[in-house]
Amino acid sequence: MERAASTGRALISYSHDSAAHRDNIRRFADRLRRAGVDAWIDQFDENDPPESWPDWMRVEIEKSDFVIVVVTPNYVQRFNRETGPGVGSGVRWEGALITADLYHSRRERAKFIPVVLRQEDAGLIPPPLNLTSWFVIGESAEADIGRLVQVLLRDPGELPGELGIPANTPDSSFHFAGIQSSPDVDRAFGVAASGDTLEAIRQLSALLPAMQGDERAYVVFLQGILHHKAGEMSQAMACFRRVIETTGHPQLSNSAAQRLEILLAEFNAHYGERGPVVAATKWLTSVQRGKKRTVWKMLTRELRLSLAQDWILANEGHPTLAPYDRDELAKSLSARTPTHPLAKHLLNSKIEVLQRHYRDWNVNDWGGASNPRRIGLDYEIVVMAPTDGEVLITNDDEILPVFPILMRKVGLDWMIANFHTAYPIPGWPPQAEAIPTSMLGFSRLATEGEPDQ
Repeated sequence: MERAASTGRALISYSHDSAAHRDNIRRFADRLRRAGVDAWIDQFDENDPPESWPDWMRVEIEKSDFVIVVVTPNYVQRFNRETGPGVGSGVRWEGALITADLYHSRRERAKFIPVVLRQEDAGLIPPPLNLTSWFVIGESAEADIGRLVQVLLRDPGELPGELGIPANTPDSSFHFAGIQSSPDVDRAFGVAASGDTLEAIRQLSALLPAMQGDERAYVVFLQGILHHKAGEMSQAMACFRRVIETTGHPQLSNSAAQRLEILLAEFNAHYGERGPVVAATKWLTSVQRGKKRTVWKMLTRELRLSLAQDWILANEGHPTLAPYDRDELAKSLSARTPTHPLAKHLLNSKIEVLQRHYRDWNVNDWGGASNPRRIGLDYEIVVMAPTDGEVLITNDDEILPVFPILMRKVGLDWMIANFHTAYPIPGWPPQAEAIPTSMLGFSRLATEGEPDQ
Protein backbone atom coordinates (compact mmCIF):
# COMPACT_ATOMS: atom_id res chain seq x y z
CA MET A 1 0.00 0.00 0.00
CA GLU A 2 1.42 3.37 -1.03
CA ARG A 3 1.22 6.08 1.55
CA ALA A 4 1.62 9.84 1.82
CA ALA A 5 4.76 11.30 3.38
CA SER A 6 4.32 10.40 7.04
CA THR A 7 5.30 11.66 10.44
CA GLY A 8 4.93 9.53 13.53
CA ARG A 9 4.79 5.76 13.77
CA ALA A 10 1.62 4.11 15.06
CA LEU A 11 1.23 0.45 16.01
CA ILE A 12 -2.31 -0.96 15.90
CA SER A 13 -3.05 -3.43 18.70
CA TYR A 14 -6.14 -5.60 18.11
CA SER A 15 -7.59 -9.04 18.73
CA HIS A 16 -8.09 -11.52 15.89
CA ASP A 17 -11.85 -11.78 16.47
CA SER A 18 -12.68 -12.97 12.94
CA ALA A 19 -11.42 -12.90 9.38
CA ALA A 20 -13.71 -9.94 8.69
CA HIS A 21 -12.34 -8.06 11.70
CA ARG A 22 -8.76 -8.71 10.52
CA ASP A 23 -9.68 -7.37 7.08
CA ASN A 24 -11.25 -4.27 8.61
CA ILE A 25 -8.13 -3.60 10.67
CA ARG A 26 -6.03 -3.92 7.52
CA ARG A 27 -8.37 -1.42 5.82
CA PHE A 28 -8.06 0.90 8.83
CA ALA A 29 -4.25 0.72 8.67
CA ASP A 30 -4.31 1.45 4.94
CA ARG A 31 -6.53 4.49 5.50
CA LEU A 32 -4.13 5.82 8.12
CA ARG A 33 -1.21 5.33 5.73
CA ARG A 34 -2.98 7.16 2.94
CA ALA A 35 -3.54 10.05 5.37
CA GLY A 36 0.18 10.25 6.18
CA VAL A 37 0.45 8.12 9.34
CA ASP A 38 3.18 5.45 9.47
CA ALA A 39 0.74 2.75 10.65
CA TRP A 40 1.82 -0.83 11.40
CA ILE A 41 0.01 -4.10 12.14
CA ASP A 42 1.21 -7.66 12.60
CA GLN A 43 -0.25 -8.58 9.20
CA PHE A 44 2.50 -6.63 7.49
CA ASP A 45 5.09 -9.04 8.90
CA GLU A 46 3.19 -12.34 8.69
CA ASN A 47 4.90 -13.36 5.45
CA ASP A 48 8.24 -13.15 7.24
CA PRO A 49 7.32 -13.87 10.86
CA PRO A 50 9.73 -13.08 13.69
CA GLU A 51 11.15 -15.81 15.93
CA SER A 52 9.19 -14.43 18.86
CA TRP A 53 5.92 -12.50 18.54
CA PRO A 54 6.15 -11.23 22.16
CA ASP A 55 9.58 -9.75 21.38
CA TRP A 56 8.16 -8.25 18.18
CA MET A 57 5.35 -6.64 20.16
CA ARG A 58 7.73 -5.24 22.78
CA VAL A 59 10.02 -3.75 20.13
CA GLU A 60 7.12 -2.31 18.12
CA ILE A 61 5.57 -0.70 21.20
CA GLU A 62 8.92 0.80 22.19
CA LYS A 63 9.68 2.33 18.80
CA SER A 64 6.16 3.54 18.04
CA ASP A 65 5.12 7.12 18.82
CA PHE A 66 1.56 5.91 19.37
CA VAL A 67 -0.18 2.59 19.99
CA ILE A 68 -3.77 2.49 18.71
CA VAL A 69 -5.78 -0.01 20.75
CA VAL A 70 -8.86 -1.37 18.95
CA VAL A 71 -11.22 -2.22 21.81
CA THR A 72 -13.76 -5.01 21.29
CA PRO A 73 -15.33 -7.42 23.84
CA ASN A 74 -12.78 -10.10 22.90
CA TYR A 75 -9.91 -7.64 23.17
CA VAL A 76 -11.01 -6.61 26.67
CA GLN A 77 -11.23 -10.22 27.87
CA ARG A 78 -7.74 -10.96 26.63
CA PHE A 79 -6.30 -7.64 27.76
CA ASN A 80 -7.57 -8.39 31.27
CA ARG A 81 -6.25 -11.98 31.07
CA GLU A 82 -9.73 -13.46 31.43
CA THR A 83 -9.10 -16.21 28.83
CA GLY A 84 -7.37 -19.54 29.22
CA PRO A 85 -3.73 -20.30 28.34
CA GLY A 86 -2.99 -19.96 24.65
CA VAL A 87 -6.25 -18.13 23.85
CA GLY A 88 -5.60 -14.63 22.61
CA SER A 89 -2.09 -14.72 24.05
CA GLY A 90 -0.94 -11.93 21.75
CA VAL A 91 -3.33 -9.41 23.26
CA ARG A 92 -2.53 -10.67 26.77
CA TRP A 93 1.17 -10.01 26.16
CA GLU A 94 0.40 -6.59 24.74
CA GLY A 95 -1.95 -5.85 27.62
CA ALA A 96 0.79 -6.55 30.13
CA LEU A 97 3.26 -4.36 28.23
CA ILE A 98 0.76 -1.53 27.80
CA THR A 99 -0.37 -1.62 31.44
CA ALA A 100 3.22 -1.59 32.71
CA ASP A 101 4.09 1.33 30.44
CA LEU A 102 1.02 3.31 31.48
CA TYR A 103 1.57 2.86 35.20
CA HIS A 104 5.35 3.22 35.32
CA SER A 105 6.23 5.58 32.49
CA ARG A 106 6.98 9.23 33.25
CA ARG A 107 5.79 10.18 29.77
CA GLU A 108 3.89 13.48 29.74
CA ARG A 109 1.61 12.94 26.75
CA ALA A 110 -0.61 9.98 25.96
CA LYS A 111 0.92 7.25 23.79
CA PHE A 112 -1.86 4.64 23.95
CA ILE A 113 -5.02 5.70 22.12
CA PRO A 114 -8.16 3.56 22.43
CA VAL A 115 -10.55 3.31 19.48
CA VAL A 116 -13.91 1.53 19.33
CA LEU A 117 -16.00 0.25 16.45
CA ARG A 118 -19.20 1.95 17.65
CA GLN A 119 -19.97 4.93 19.86
CA GLU A 120 -21.84 2.73 22.33
CA ASP A 121 -18.73 0.55 22.83
CA ALA A 122 -16.87 3.31 24.69
CA GLY A 123 -17.84 1.68 28.00
CA LEU A 124 -15.73 -1.35 27.05
CA ILE A 125 -12.47 0.58 27.25
CA PRO A 126 -10.56 -0.93 30.20
CA PRO A 127 -8.63 1.03 32.79
CA PRO A 128 -6.10 2.53 32.59
CA LEU A 129 -6.76 3.04 28.86
CA ASN A 130 -9.99 4.89 29.69
CA LEU A 131 -8.08 7.79 31.24
CA THR A 132 -7.52 9.50 27.89
CA SER A 133 -9.48 10.44 24.74
CA TRP A 134 -10.98 7.76 22.49
CA PHE A 135 -12.21 7.64 18.90
CA VAL A 136 -14.75 5.73 16.79
CA ILE A 137 -13.50 4.02 13.60
CA GLY A 138 -16.66 2.17 12.50
CA GLU A 139 -17.43 -1.54 12.27
CA SER A 140 -16.02 -1.61 8.74
CA ALA A 141 -13.39 1.06 9.41
CA GLU A 142 -15.55 3.51 7.44
CA ALA A 143 -16.02 6.27 10.06
CA ASP A 144 -14.46 9.71 9.79
CA ILE A 145 -10.93 9.34 11.21
CA GLY A 146 -9.83 12.91 10.51
CA ARG A 147 -9.63 13.91 14.18
CA LEU A 148 -7.64 10.78 15.05
CA VAL A 149 -5.23 11.48 12.19
CA GLN A 150 -4.74 15.02 13.47
CA VAL A 151 -3.62 13.63 16.82
CA LEU A 152 -1.33 11.02 15.25
CA LEU A 153 0.31 13.64 13.05
CA ARG A 154 0.78 15.87 16.12
CA ASP A 155 -0.94 18.77 14.33
CA PRO A 156 -4.38 19.56 15.82
CA GLY A 157 -4.84 22.37 13.29
CA GLU A 158 -4.58 20.18 10.19
CA LEU A 159 -7.48 18.81 8.18
CA PRO A 160 -5.91 15.75 6.56
CA GLY A 161 -7.69 14.13 3.63
CA GLU A 162 -7.39 10.76 1.94
CA LEU A 163 -4.77 10.24 -0.76
CA GLY A 164 -5.96 11.30 -4.17
CA ILE A 165 -7.67 14.52 -3.06
CA PRO A 166 -5.79 17.54 -4.48
CA ALA A 167 -4.20 19.59 -1.72
CA ASN A 168 -5.69 22.85 -2.96
CA THR A 169 -9.33 21.72 -2.94
CA PRO A 170 -11.83 20.82 -0.22
CA ASP A 171 -11.62 17.06 0.42
CA SER A 172 -14.32 14.56 -0.50
CA SER A 173 -16.21 14.94 2.78
CA PHE A 174 -16.92 18.59 1.84
CA HIS A 175 -18.48 17.77 -1.57
CA PHE A 176 -22.25 17.70 -2.04
CA ALA A 177 -24.29 16.46 -4.99
CA GLY A 178 -25.49 19.29 -7.19
CA ILE A 179 -23.16 21.94 -5.73
CA GLN A 180 -20.19 22.73 -7.93
CA SER A 181 -17.08 24.22 -6.32
CA SER A 182 -15.72 27.04 -8.46
CA PRO A 183 -11.98 27.50 -9.22
CA ASP A 184 -12.01 30.66 -7.09
CA VAL A 185 -13.33 28.72 -4.10
CA ASP A 186 -10.76 25.96 -4.65
CA ARG A 187 -7.95 28.52 -4.82
CA ALA A 188 -9.09 30.17 -1.58
CA PHE A 189 -9.32 26.80 0.14
CA GLY A 190 -5.84 26.01 -1.19
CA VAL A 191 -4.49 28.96 0.80
CA ALA A 192 -5.61 27.15 3.95
CA ALA A 193 -3.84 23.98 2.77
CA SER A 194 -0.64 26.04 2.53
CA GLY A 195 -1.00 27.11 6.17
CA ASP A 196 -2.75 30.51 6.08
CA THR A 197 -6.23 29.66 7.35
CA LEU A 198 -7.25 33.21 8.23
CA GLU A 199 -6.33 34.48 4.75
CA ALA A 200 -8.38 31.65 3.24
CA ILE A 201 -11.38 32.72 5.32
CA ARG A 202 -10.89 36.32 4.14
CA GLN A 203 -10.75 35.24 0.48
CA LEU A 204 -13.88 33.15 0.82
CA SER A 205 -15.65 36.14 2.41
CA ALA A 206 -14.69 38.26 -0.61
CA LEU A 207 -16.40 35.73 -2.90
CA LEU A 208 -19.73 35.70 -1.02
CA PRO A 209 -21.34 38.90 -2.41
CA ALA A 210 -21.43 37.41 -5.92
CA MET A 211 -23.03 34.15 -4.77
CA GLN A 212 -26.58 33.06 -4.05
CA GLY A 213 -28.54 30.08 -2.77
CA ASP A 214 -26.83 26.77 -2.11
CA GLU A 215 -23.57 27.94 -3.68
CA ARG A 216 -23.35 30.74 -1.12
CA ALA A 217 -24.34 28.39 1.73
CA TYR A 218 -21.60 25.98 0.62
CA VAL A 219 -18.93 28.70 0.87
CA VAL A 220 -20.21 29.68 4.33
CA PHE A 221 -19.96 25.97 5.25
CA LEU A 222 -16.31 25.94 4.14
CA GLN A 223 -15.71 29.06 6.23
CA GLY A 224 -17.10 27.17 9.22
CA ILE A 225 -14.68 24.32 8.56
CA LEU A 226 -11.76 26.76 8.45
CA HIS A 227 -12.87 28.71 11.54
CA HIS A 228 -12.98 25.40 13.42
CA LYS A 229 -9.51 24.57 12.12
CA ALA A 230 -8.26 27.94 13.36
CA GLY A 231 -9.75 27.29 16.80
CA GLU A 232 -12.42 29.98 16.34
CA MET A 233 -15.33 27.88 17.51
CA SER A 234 -17.91 30.61 18.04
CA GLN A 235 -17.38 31.86 14.47
CA ALA A 236 -17.58 28.29 13.18
CA MET A 237 -20.87 27.71 15.02
CA ALA A 238 -22.27 30.95 13.55
CA CYS A 239 -21.36 29.75 10.04
CA PHE A 240 -23.01 26.36 10.44
CA ARG A 241 -26.16 27.96 11.90
CA ARG A 242 -26.33 30.30 8.90
CA VAL A 243 -26.03 27.32 6.53
CA ILE A 244 -28.88 25.51 8.27
CA GLU A 245 -31.06 28.63 8.09
CA THR A 246 -30.39 29.45 4.42
CA THR A 247 -29.93 26.23 2.44
CA GLY A 248 -32.53 23.85 1.08
CA HIS A 249 -29.90 21.24 0.23
CA PRO A 250 -30.56 18.28 2.57
CA GLN A 251 -27.01 16.88 2.58
CA LEU A 252 -25.40 20.27 3.15
CA SER A 253 -27.89 21.16 5.88
CA ASN A 254 -27.43 17.78 7.59
CA SER A 255 -23.63 18.04 7.49
CA ALA A 256 -23.76 21.55 8.95
CA ALA A 257 -26.09 20.33 11.71
CA GLN A 258 -23.75 17.46 12.58
CA ARG A 259 -20.74 19.74 12.77
CA LEU A 260 -22.67 22.26 14.85
CA GLU A 261 -23.59 19.48 17.29
CA ILE A 262 -19.91 18.49 17.61
CA LEU A 263 -18.86 22.10 18.18
CA LEU A 264 -21.52 22.65 20.83
CA ALA A 265 -20.39 19.51 22.63
CA GLU A 266 -16.76 20.71 22.57
CA PHE A 267 -17.75 24.17 23.74
CA ASN A 268 -19.92 22.84 26.56
CA ALA A 269 -17.20 20.42 27.61
CA HIS A 270 -14.82 23.37 27.96
CA TYR A 271 -17.17 25.62 29.96
CA GLY A 272 -19.38 22.98 31.62
CA GLU A 273 -19.36 21.92 35.26
CA ARG A 274 -16.78 19.15 34.70
CA GLY A 275 -14.71 21.21 32.28
CA PRO A 276 -11.31 22.88 32.61
CA VAL A 277 -12.64 26.45 32.96
CA VAL A 278 -14.63 25.58 36.09
CA ALA A 279 -11.64 23.67 37.50
CA ALA A 280 -9.30 26.61 36.84
CA THR A 281 -11.80 29.01 38.43
CA LYS A 282 -12.06 26.87 41.58
CA TRP A 283 -8.28 26.69 41.80
CA LEU A 284 -7.84 30.45 41.40
CA THR A 285 -10.51 31.03 44.05
CA SER A 286 -8.56 28.78 46.42
CA VAL A 287 -5.37 30.73 45.64
CA GLN A 288 -7.14 34.00 46.41
CA ARG A 289 -8.49 32.63 49.71
CA GLY A 290 -5.11 31.22 50.74
CA LYS A 291 -6.23 27.59 50.87
CA LYS A 292 -2.72 26.24 50.52
CA ARG A 293 -3.41 22.53 50.63
CA THR A 294 -6.36 22.72 48.24
CA VAL A 295 -4.22 24.72 45.82
CA TRP A 296 -1.44 22.12 46.08
CA LYS A 297 -3.76 19.12 45.58
CA MET A 298 -5.10 20.55 42.33
CA LEU A 299 -1.63 20.63 40.74
CA THR A 300 -0.39 17.71 38.61
CA ARG A 301 2.29 15.44 40.04
CA GLU A 302 4.89 16.81 37.58
CA LEU A 303 4.17 20.42 38.52
CA ARG A 304 4.26 19.67 42.27
CA LEU A 305 7.61 17.91 41.88
CA SER A 306 9.04 20.75 39.78
CA LEU A 307 7.93 23.33 42.37
CA ALA A 308 9.38 21.27 45.23
CA GLN A 309 12.70 20.92 43.40
CA ASP A 310 12.77 24.63 42.64
CA TRP A 311 12.15 25.47 46.31
CA ILE A 312 14.88 23.07 47.48
CA LEU A 313 17.41 24.60 45.09
CA ALA A 314 16.45 28.12 46.20
CA ASN A 315 17.04 27.15 49.84
CA GLU A 316 19.82 24.57 49.50
CA GLY A 317 22.22 26.63 51.63
CA HIS A 318 19.82 26.74 54.57
CA PRO A 319 20.92 24.49 57.49
CA THR A 320 17.38 23.12 57.90
CA LEU A 321 17.70 21.28 54.59
CA ALA A 322 21.17 19.89 55.26
CA PRO A 323 20.10 16.55 56.84
CA TYR A 324 17.92 15.53 53.89
CA ASP A 325 18.73 13.81 50.59
CA ARG A 326 17.32 16.21 48.03
CA ASP A 327 15.64 13.53 45.87
CA GLU A 328 13.89 11.99 48.85
CA LEU A 329 12.94 15.43 50.14
CA ALA A 330 11.50 16.47 46.77
CA LYS A 331 9.49 13.24 46.61
CA SER A 332 8.06 13.80 50.10
CA LEU A 333 7.25 17.46 49.54
CA SER A 334 5.56 16.82 46.18
CA ALA A 335 2.95 14.45 47.60
CA ARG A 336 -0.67 15.57 47.14
CA THR A 337 -0.99 15.85 50.91
CA PRO A 338 2.61 16.32 52.10
CA THR A 339 3.29 15.50 55.75
CA HIS A 340 6.98 16.38 55.81
CA PRO A 341 7.90 18.98 58.49
CA LEU A 342 9.19 21.35 55.80
CA ALA A 343 5.97 21.17 53.75
CA LYS A 344 4.40 24.16 55.50
CA HIS A 345 7.36 26.34 54.51
CA LEU A 346 7.14 25.22 50.88
CA LEU A 347 3.38 25.78 50.70
CA ASN A 348 3.60 29.19 52.37
CA SER A 349 6.27 30.26 49.91
CA LYS A 350 4.37 29.12 46.85
CA ILE A 351 0.98 30.52 47.90
CA GLU A 352 2.56 33.94 48.42
CA VAL A 353 4.01 33.86 44.92
CA LEU A 354 0.73 32.75 43.38
CA GLN A 355 -1.35 35.30 45.26
CA ARG A 356 0.98 38.04 44.10
CA HIS A 357 0.88 36.84 40.50
CA TYR A 358 -2.92 36.52 40.36
CA ARG A 359 -3.72 39.57 42.51
CA ASP A 360 -5.79 41.19 39.70
CA TRP A 361 -7.96 38.11 39.19
CA ASN A 362 -11.33 37.79 40.87
CA VAL A 363 -14.22 35.47 40.26
CA ASN A 364 -16.74 38.25 39.56
CA ASP A 365 -14.87 40.16 36.85
CA TRP A 366 -12.76 37.48 35.16
CA GLY A 367 -13.77 34.41 33.18
CA GLY A 368 -12.76 32.01 30.45
CA ALA A 369 -11.71 33.86 27.32
CA SER A 370 -12.61 32.86 23.77
CA ASN A 371 -12.56 29.27 22.55
CA PRO A 372 -11.29 25.92 23.81
CA ARG A 373 -7.61 25.45 23.00
CA ARG A 374 -6.92 21.72 23.05
CA ILE A 375 -3.25 20.73 23.09
CA GLY A 376 -2.88 17.08 22.17
CA LEU A 377 -5.00 14.45 23.89
CA ASP A 378 -4.89 15.37 27.56
CA TYR A 379 -3.98 19.06 27.76
CA GLU A 380 -5.96 22.23 27.23
CA ILE A 381 -5.22 25.91 27.64
CA VAL A 382 -7.64 27.92 29.74
CA VAL A 383 -7.27 31.64 29.12
CA MET A 384 -8.55 33.83 31.95
CA ALA A 385 -9.38 37.44 31.04
CA PRO A 386 -11.53 40.30 32.40
CA THR A 387 -14.98 39.33 31.09
CA ASP A 388 -17.48 40.36 33.79
CA GLY A 389 -17.89 36.65 34.39
CA GLU A 390 -19.15 35.96 30.87
CA VAL A 391 -17.55 34.00 28.03
CA LEU A 392 -15.31 36.37 26.11
CA ILE A 393 -15.01 36.28 22.34
CA THR A 394 -12.41 38.82 21.22
CA ASN A 395 -12.49 40.94 18.08
CA ASP A 396 -9.52 41.04 15.72
CA ASP A 397 -8.31 44.42 16.97
CA GLU A 398 -8.72 43.81 20.72
CA ILE A 399 -5.69 43.52 23.00
CA LEU A 400 -6.54 42.23 26.46
CA PRO A 401 -4.49 41.11 29.46
CA VAL A 402 -4.92 37.39 30.14
CA PHE A 403 -3.67 34.59 32.37
CA PRO A 404 -3.11 31.42 30.32
CA ILE A 405 -3.21 28.27 32.46
CA LEU A 406 -2.18 24.85 31.19
CA MET A 407 -4.71 22.21 32.30
CA ARG A 408 -4.35 18.43 32.17
CA LYS A 409 -7.12 15.86 32.43
CA VAL A 410 -6.18 13.17 34.94
CA GLY A 411 -8.88 10.53 35.11
CA LEU A 412 -12.15 12.45 35.28
CA ASP A 413 -10.64 15.62 36.75
CA TRP A 414 -8.92 18.64 35.25
CA MET A 415 -5.79 19.68 37.12
CA ILE A 416 -3.37 22.61 36.87
CA ALA A 417 -0.40 21.47 34.77
CA ASN A 418 1.42 24.82 34.71
CA PHE A 419 0.91 28.53 35.27
CA HIS A 420 1.96 29.33 31.72
CA THR A 421 1.99 27.63 28.32
CA ALA A 422 4.75 25.06 28.81
CA TYR A 423 5.02 21.47 30.00
CA PRO A 424 6.89 21.22 33.34
CA ILE A 425 9.91 18.91 33.32
CA PRO A 426 11.11 17.92 36.82
CA GLY A 427 14.86 17.85 37.38
CA TRP A 428 17.79 19.60 38.97
CA PRO A 429 17.01 22.27 37.96
CA PRO A 430 13.41 21.79 36.81
CA GLN A 431 12.77 23.02 33.28
CA ALA A 432 9.86 23.51 30.90
CA GLU A 433 9.07 22.65 27.29
CA ALA A 434 7.31 25.59 25.66
CA ILE A 435 4.18 24.85 23.63
CA PRO A 436 4.63 26.25 20.09
CA THR A 437 3.00 29.63 19.62
CA SER A 438 1.19 28.36 16.53
CA MET A 439 -0.83 26.01 18.76
CA LEU A 440 -1.89 28.61 21.31
CA GLY A 441 -4.23 30.78 19.29
CA PHE A 442 -4.17 33.96 21.39
CA SER A 443 -1.45 36.08 19.80
CA ARG A 444 -3.74 39.14 20.01
CA LEU A 445 -3.98 38.85 23.78
CA ALA A 446 -1.36 40.34 26.10
CA THR A 447 -0.39 37.47 28.41
CA GLU A 448 0.67 38.16 31.98
CA GLY A 449 3.69 35.83 31.94
CA GLU A 450 4.40 33.32 34.67
CA PRO A 451 4.81 33.58 38.45
CA ASP A 452 8.26 34.40 39.76
CA GLN A 453 9.25 31.29 41.66
